Amino acid sequence: MEDKFEIVSDQVNRIQLVDTHEHLIDESERLNCVKPYIQCDDWTTILGMYTKFDFVSAGMTQKEIELISSQEILPLEKWKIIQSYWNKIKHTGYGQVIQHTINELYGISVLHEKSIPELQEKYIDYRKKGFYEETLKRANIKCCIVNPPGRPFKETELPSLLYQDIDAMGMIRMDFESLNENIIPKITELNDWLEVINWWFKKYANNAVGVKIGMAYFRRLNFDKTTIELANQLFSKKIEDKKLSQIEEKTLQDYLFWYVVELATKNGLPVKFHTGHQAMNNFMNLENVMFNPADCANLCRLSPDTKFIFFHISYPYYEPMISLTKHYSNAIIDMCWSWTVNPIASIDFLKKYIMTSPINKLMAFGGDDLYVENLIGHAKVARKGISIALSELIKDKWISEIDSIEIAERIMWKNAVEIYGID
Repeated sequence: MEDKFEIVSDQVNRIQLVDTHEHLIDESERLNCVKPYIQCDDWTTILGMYTKFDFVSAGMTQKEIELISSQEILPLEKWKIIQSYWNKIKHTGYGQVIQHTINELYGISVLHEKSIPELQEKYIDYRKKGFYEETLKRANIKCCIVNPPGRPFKETELPSLLYQDIDAMGMIRMDFESLNENIIPKITELNDWLEVINWWFKKYANNAVGVKIGMAYFRRLNFDKTTIELANQLFSKKIEDKKLSQIEEKTLQDYLFWYVVELATKNGLPVKFHTGHQAMNNFMNLENVMFNPADCANLCRLSPDTKFIFFHISYPYYEPMISLTKHYSNAIIDMCWSWTVNPIASIDFLKKYIMTSPINKLMAFGGDDLYVENLIGHAKVARKGISIALSELIKDKWISEIDSIEIAERIMWKNAVEIYGID
């Protein structure tokens, strides 16, 4: 078995990835420490979002999170706060990413008190103009698809490296202030808001590769079709600051959702969803998460001409998602983030997916991170998991070694290139 793994791993490590989901800000914004994305420009930055979520889960207080994320204490002093929590979470997928990143990028084998000065120095030395391209090269990643933080579309300074999605969540949740940008002098009716949505698509659809919707953090994905007449009534009530009931708010969001989906489909853009486990801490409605596969199946049925991409394998409910892609021709799964949420479950998912559903409807990698350095660790964890899954299928005589390389190339870059039309 070890020989099979080494053979497959050697091949998998040579294949260049297309990274299908990140939240990277532009390099100049990173270097200029644009807030709120960069709170403190020291080694703790690469602990990023996800490791801190595990810290909180392990017991770290909000005050301690604020301290290690601030400039109030020196970078070298932060380890005193972090150490006990690091020892509790270093074996999780998030912890594995950090360990691989500091090892591969900075040559530091173990995170401990004596390594912090060296890590701080190497972090500062590495973080300079051109380090985005350098990091992707080191991780053997061709390019990333970015869901931009802070704005529905980002006119990036690195278009050949950072392809962009249109983020439509604010369109559906009616985030009037951040999306209007003086497009309409004053929003007084539903048609005004639809015109704002139209403006974003008209301006950026030709430059975007997909439309991202993160509504699963706030509600179930059970979007029903409704009439414009009812939506008009509800929108007028909302714009007059009259409180909508939960059912009314859902109905209005449902209308806007399908309006966005229709625009995306007309423009040839796939519609992408967060599904499954949710980031952050202490608010996840697991009942909503449990219904993700059934709700997603209903979306595929209601809009057969739309290409739907479902993120994160809907962990922990991933077997129903495999059934979904096997049944619906317009359903695609993206394994982004899943490798670091649970690497072992992701290996299990990949093996079962390969034996169940068409291989052209799976994309295997995205770090889903805000900090580019961590793509090193994310890619390392994913490549290891892909290699284990394929070598185990070879060992059990389900596929051949030749099959494994064909599968790896498909899920690591070919499918993404075909699905998103990337050069």
